[in-house]
Amino acid sequence: MKSLFTLEVNQKVLRVAAYYSVLWGFIITLLPRVILNFFHVDTLLVIEFWQFFGMIVGVSGIGYFIASFDPGKHWPTVFIGFLGNLMATFVFAKALTTGHLPPLFSILLLISTAIWIIPFYYILQSAYEENTMEESPPKQFHDLLKFVRTSQNKTLADLSAQNNVLLVFVRHFGCTFCRETVSEMAKIDRAITGRKLTLVFVHMSDPSYGDEFFSKYYDHPVHHISDPGRNLYKSLNLKRGSLYQLLGPMTWVRGVYAGIFKGHGLGEFEGDTMQLGGVFILSNGQIIFEQKANCASDLFHFNTLPEL
Repeated sequence: MKSLFTLEVNQKVLRVAAYYSVLWGFIITLLPRVILNFFHVDTLLVIEFWQFFGMIVGVSGIGYFIASFDPGKHWPTVFIGFLGNLMATFVFAKALTTGHLPPLFSILLLISTAIWIIPFYYILQSAYEENTMEESPPKQFHDLLKFVRTSQNKTLADLSAQNNVLLVFVRHFGCTFCRETVSEMAKIDRAITGRKLTLVFVHMSDPSYGDEFFSKYYDHPVHHISDPGRNLYKSLNLKRGSLYQLLGPMTWVRGVYAGIFKGHGLGEFEGDTMQLGGVFILSNGQIIFEQKANCASDLFHFNTLPEL
């Protein structure tokens, strides 16, 4: 079925959903008593509630129409529509089984929401694939070593020739898990130095913003590399996360713990919000240890490093 939902089909589905929602919302908003009397719904129910419901449906239709021009870009609108229709389907199914609304009216409402669940799901899937598709093949890591420079004007090749390099790839700076990672690394700064490791962070923001960000956690300059094009990320096969890896149950639990209880909070999105992180050890230009994040909330533990 997935193959049926091409870009052209997705656009048509959203436009049909738009016309349907605007028309249905228009009728419910302007003629609530006519609709309720026709289906023998108790008019003692608040008319204003049904008018409000009609306005929400109509406004959603406008959103679907805008999203139809570029479903991949406007996927949040489709996502909200998907969730709204999914939850409404359960509500109207309950109304049908409990008899709180006349059967014919419940069935009409049930069908009017349920018909969009599967199409919207496949539109979201297409949007996800579009937004996670790599635009260019990755460059070779050993080629980048000689040219990519840190904030202190050192290449990774130079640094790894002097000491082993602890290369830490973080998510975007607005991510609470990125902030948690940097904070935890700052706490074990002496232990890292004691292991004769040179710490280098890799991020996707501007170098100047990187300086500002890391100064919140370190009282001395720290090596960091700005990689907005994600060339280093891609060269080491650090993937962009799936919806489950980014928004799974553990991510929500850990997000509340790290963001609220540990006080890391959230910030402005910087870079690719779907990019996952990882930790590597670089020795004389060769990767001798790697630990790639399996989800957005993965936290690196220093004791997992091998004895070198």
